[in-house]
Parts: sequence; C-alpha cells; structure tokens
Amino acid sequence: MSVGGRSRRHLLVLAPQCASQERLLRLKDAATELHDVLIDGELGGCDPGLPDGRSLITGEGLTSTWLRTLAGDAIRHAAERSAALVLVLLGHGFVPGSTTTLYLMGADSTEETTDRAVNVGELLSAAANHLRIPSVLGIIDTCHATGALPAPQDLTAGTRNGRSRLALLMGSSVHQTAEGLSFSRALTEFIRDGAPGAGPLLGVDEALKALRRTVVGQDVTGTVHDGDPFAQEPMWITRNSSHHDALPGSLYGPLAREALAAALGALDPGRSDPDWSGPELPRDASSAQKLRDEVTGCAPSPARERALHAIDSLLIAIRTVEFIRSWLGSGLTTARMRQALYTLLASEQRTPGRTPDFTDVGIVDQLVFDYPSVDGNCRRSVARFVALLARGAGKRLKGREVKRWARSVNAQVAVNDAAELIASRQDERRLRLVLSLHASLTGDWPEMLQAWLLHDGELLHPGEFACPTPGKKGVEDALEAAVAWAEEHAEALDLPLRRLDIAAPSALLLSWRPEEAGIGLRLGVQYDVVLHWSRRLTPDWVLRRIERAVTDRWEAIAACGGASAPVDWLTEEDTAERQVLRSHLRNGRYPRGIGLTQVVGTDDQLLEILLSYTPVLLWPHAADGFPQERHGCLDQHWVTMPEGLTHAYRRRWRGEEAGDVADLRAVWDDREWLRFCTLVRSSIPLAQTSSEDSKNPEDPT
Repeated sequence: MSVGGRSRRHLLVLAPQCASQERLLRLKDAATELHDVLIDGELGGCDPGLPDGRSLITGEGLTSTWLRTLAGDAIRHAAERSAALVLVLLGHGFVPGSTTTLYLMGADSTEETTDRAVNVGELLSAAANHLRIPSVLGIIDTCHATGALPAPQDLTAGTRNGRSRLALLMGSSVHQTAEGLSFSRALTEFIRDGAPGAGPLLGVDEALKALRRTVVGQDVTGTVHDGDPFAQEPMWITRNSSHHDALPGSLYGPLAREALAAALGALDPGRSDPDWSGPELPRDASSAQKLRDEVTGCAPSPARERALHAIDSLLIAIRTVEFIRSWLGSGLTTARMRQALYTLLASEQRTPGRTPDFTDVGIVDQLVFDYPSVDGNCRRSVARFVALLARGAGKRLKGREVKRWARSVNAQVAVNDAAELIASRQDERRLRLVLSLHASLTGDWPEMLQAWLLHDGELLHPGEFACPTPGKKGVEDALEAAVAWAEEHAEALDLPLRRLDIAAPSALLLSWRPEEAGIGLRLGVQYDVVLHWSRRLTPDWVLRRIERAVTDRWEAIAACGGASAPVDWLTEEDTAERQVLRSHLRNGRYPRGIGLTQVVGTDDQLLEILLSYTPVLLWPHAADGFPQERHGCLDQHWVTMPEGLTHAYRRRWRGEEAGDVADLRAVWDDREWLRFCTLVRSSIPLAQTSSEDSKNPEDPT
C-alpha cells in the first residue's frame, strides 16, 4: 500500500444535459466543483483522463455516441499509462421497463430508448476488466443510480478471471429519483472537509457514513469488488484533509515508514513490513523518543546503529513539520513550498529520487530520507529548505522558536550556515542577462545581438553587439562579448551573474545549442542557459491577440500539483496535418505544456505553430525521438525546470548519469519572460524584423 496514495489516477467527469428532459440548472456547477476537488493534488490527486488533457466534459450537445467515445478514449488512455480510472457521471438516467440496468442520457436520449443512451454497467465493467487498468472508481449521480452495478458475472468471470477491482459510490437506489444533484454537492463537501479521526485515505465506507447523514431523501449506496489478491493499494476516493489534525502519524511520510520498518526489521523481522502499524511504529515525537530509548538498550551492533539513525531521521521529520506549521502559520503555502524546493534542488543541481508530494509532510519526508550522499545526513538540506521557506514568507531565521527547533533536531550549525548561505545565494538570482537574436531579417543568423542586463527584474543596462562575421561563429563571438560586458557590470555591482536567457527564432532554436558555445569553457558550464522564443519580443497582431491566453496557460502549468508533469505529448501523426493541428490549438485542445515525441529536424514551421499557443515546448534531439516509455522521466525533473535541463547537460558532459531528460530541448517562456517581453516592448521600441514575424499561425501557407 502507498500511504500517500501516490499511484497515477486518471479522472473523467461526464455531465451531459438531455434535450428531452428537464434542464438541470445546477449540473455544470456541481460537476465542476466535484471535478476540481478530485483533480486537486492534495485531495483526489487525479490527472486528466483524456489524451488531450481534458477531464471535465459538460453541457449541451453531448450525444450518447459521443459520451461512449469519450469514455472509450479515457479507458484506452488509462490503460496506456497503467493508471487507475475515476469515472464520474452526472445527469439524467433511466432504467428501462422492469429492469435494473441504468442508462445515462445524452443530448439525443429519450426514456426507454436504450440504443440512444449509455449502458453504465457495461461501461464500468469494460474498464474494470481491462488488464492494464489496476482499479476503477465510479461515482454516479443520476436517478436510479444503483442500476450502475455491473452484472456479477461480468466482474467475477470477465477477461481478468475475477481479478477486477471496482468501487462504486451511487447517489440513489435503483427505484429512486435524484434531486438537485445533492449527492454530488455533498460529496464535494465531504472531500473538502475530510473525516476527522479517519486514516490518510478515504474510501467508499467513509463516504457512505458521512453522506448518509447529509443527503436527504435518497439512499446513497456503495459497493466494492476487490478480486485481485495481489493488489498493492486500496481503492480510495480522496486523501483525508483532516488527517493531519486527527492522526499524529501523518507528520511523517512513506519514505520514513519504509526506512524505519527496514531498520527495525534488522532487529526484529516481524517489523520489516512498511505497512505494518503495530504499537512499535511511532506516531509522534514522544513515541519515537520512547522507541529510541528502547533500541538504545539493545546490544551494540550495526543493526542497532541503523535503527537509531532511522529513528533520529524520523524525529527530524516530525519536529520539522510541527515547527514550520506553528512558526509560519498562514505563511506556509503550497506555492512557497514548491518554490523553496525548486530553489534548493536547483542550487544542489540534483533531482529528487521520486516525484515529490507537494505537501509539508511529503517534502520534508523527501528531504530527510533522500539527501545528497556527500552530506552524510539530512540536516543541511532540511535547514536550507526551512531558510528558503522563511525568506519566501518574509521571516528571518532567528528567534526562540527557531533555536528550539534547531536544538531539537541537532542542527544548530546547519541552521546558522543555511541562514548565511541563503543571504548570499539571494544575490545570485538578482542579475540576469537576456540576449536576443530577433534582429535577423530572414529568421536566420542575425548581424547584431540585442542585450539587456536585469537587476531584480528591472532593466539595468541595454546593449547592442555587432556580429563580426556572418553566421553562427559571428553570433557566438558577439555572445561572448555580451557576456563579458555583463560580467563587468556584475563586478561593479558586486553581484554574481549565473543565468543567461537567450531568445532566438524558431529555425535557430532547432539548429543551435548556445549552452555549448564559449571560449575556454562552455557557457552551460558557467551559467544556467534558458531558451526563449524571440517572436514574443516582436509579436504581430495575431500573437498579441492570443498573448493573454498564453499567459493564462503558463499560470495553469505553474499551478499544476499532480504527480505527473503537465505536458501534452504529441506524436508525428498528431502534427502531420497542419490545418487539423491549428484547429486543435485554436479549440484549446492541449491546455498544458506541449512535448513532441519525434525528431523535429528543420521543421521550424511546426515550432512556429506550437509556440504561438504554448509557453512551454519540449522536443527531442536524440535520433530515436522520445517515445512514450521515456515520458515519465519528466515527472521527477519537473520541479527543477528549466535550470534542471542545463544541469542534466552538464552531467552528461562530465560523463555522469544524466537520465533521459538530457535528450530534450526546451523553450521555457514563463511568467518572468512574458512580463519581460511586455516591459521591453512598452519601454524600448523594437523594429518588426524577421520574415517569420509576419507569419500568421492561422495562415495555412
């Protein structure tokens, strides 16, 4: 079992209106609110269930055929990624005649006409019986909802020979109507509020207990069919948002539990199961200290020392979570924790061993039990993380509370060092050099580079650097001159220059690797090099028109807290028909960052089309492309991007293990870059330059 519920889960919410029935006025709101809590990384923890990144489909015009198609797409997508499937159905439903089989009604449905409606039981059993879908959770809010139960033989003797796993939560009995979508709305509140006193994950049983008290006039029903004796995880609906208050054991995460169980198992084999919850496994700092005293009394041995180290690490995790919650209070936010972890990992130039869980417990668990081996223990990383959190919340790492916590985890020196380091490292992020190749008249190598030195995000010095010779060498010579110019200003300011932001036309983004330029040392060895699209500095009217949508897309990408990277991967087939691709982009089909699985070669038109709509684009430079089985590498690297890409290149240059991510290129037009483009355009007139600037992404030529 994974205590945090970390396995991948896909979500699809279908909420169609039916033209032949009374309009459900609250349908969209109820579906949206339930969808939002299920997709929330700290609650339902789901990823979008459709290949195009959508997970909520509601409104008019959703015919029964289209609903079946969407559900089929979700089943195939979940199977391709070996993900559990959460299928939520809201709307009108009927059971024909004297049967007990529920049909979901689409826009074209009428009662008693089964060929124009969706057989819900068949849909659920098809998903549950798929060999590559580990489990299915169905949530049904229609009239006669219990009619969604598949025929018993479909589950006990289907294609999985009975090893299917299906959990169902249904808002009404088979002979009842449902009123006002009260079941969905009550379930949403249950997921938000959690269940005090219950465990970290809430399933059908806990939901039934709560919903039967709050949903009036309907018999909320639930059932669980678990036919797989080898399943590793429970079937759950949501993480328990009240678990932290009710269960002190939630102050540490799965890595702590695994390390502790393994260490204690060396002393007592009965304790080696990481899911075992007997009295010897501590639930708070007090019981952990008692366990330490007990282990100290054992005869000296390597096993005893290992167990003491695991318990000491556990105490650091528990006391750190308790401390940051009490000390920071409302200043402890997900955004600040993500930023602190990102800054820490970037400074250490490392990637977490597994995809982080962006909660205080999850991040501290990761830092305490997955630290750089050269450190010898976790105290340096934990102290730096707390110092970064404090800086983000506007607090100084001083005072009685800080000293008390530092003493409790034996990290006084590490905390002092962290406070001093963060103060000095803050200076490292104050200067950035931006270099743009937008001055080319043809979208090729320009005759001049334009440069801006930014100090705390403000324009400090502009500069122009002529390329002494045409072509790549001339540009790289000008690049060296611009970096030397910026270093002179940095020395005068007594600030380090660590980052280069380089904007280039599409054709050069494909053919040029500026991080490999440099005299003596590659630029990527000395600086974090981040690539941008230069057309955002000189947009035409079409790009200006959709600029707001690109900014909104970045904010959605930045806010993503799921276990997987927020990237929609497109195959060569997806991009072959350019008119179709443009249509999909215009319709908002790919709402996240975009990744390409195929080698792009010199197809700069493809980059033009995609970058018009997305702020984040990734593509492979390896000859074999970037097939689906490699996509998962981004999940754990995402928190280190974009600098993490340069760090991966450096590791490869040094002959070290760099991972699949080092085979990717990226344009990363984040919030700061988009603001910079607006600032430059408003303060310094830029000529409309290359021929690509007049291209219209809607133009088929």
